[in-house]
Amino acid sequence: MDERLLDAICDRFKPCLFTENTYIVREGDPVDEMLFIIPGCLESVTTDGGRNGFFNRSLLKEGDFCGEELLTWALDPKTGANLPTSTRTVKALTEVEAFALTAEELKFVAGQFRRLHSRQVQHTFRFHSLQWRTWAA
Repeated sequence: MDERLLDAICDRFKPCLFTENTYIVREGDPVDEMLFIIPGCLESVTTDGGRNGFFNRSLLKEGDFCGEELLTWALDPKTGANLPTSTRTVKALTEVEAFALTAEELKFVAGQFRRLHSRQVQHTFRFHSLQWRTWAA
C-alpha cells in the first residue's frame, strides 16, 4: 500500500484493551471492527456454523488480525448497513492491546482509496487471514 493509504488507515485506528477471558466476538454475531493485535493472545474457534464434527481452533498473537469479514463488506459498494456475521468466536486468553478499525471507518477509507480494491491487496489480506487459511485447508 502507498503511504497515503496507510496514513489514512492509521489515522482512523483506535487503541483498545481487552482483559483476560473477554469474548470479543461470538460466531454468528455481527462484526463491527477489525482488530490488529499489538501484544497479547487471542483464541479463535469455529464450528463452521454448527456443522456436525467440525471444530477449528487457532491462536492469534502480536501482528495478527481478526475481523477480516469487514474487508469484503467494505469493498462491496452494494452492501448496506447490514454488517457481516462472524464465522468465529474470538476470546482474549491474556490481556490484549490492539488497534481497532471500525466498520464505518473502513467503509470510508475503501470509498476514498480505490487502491484497496486491487486484487493484490485483497490477496495479501487473504494470505494472512486465519479465516481464509482455515477455509483453504
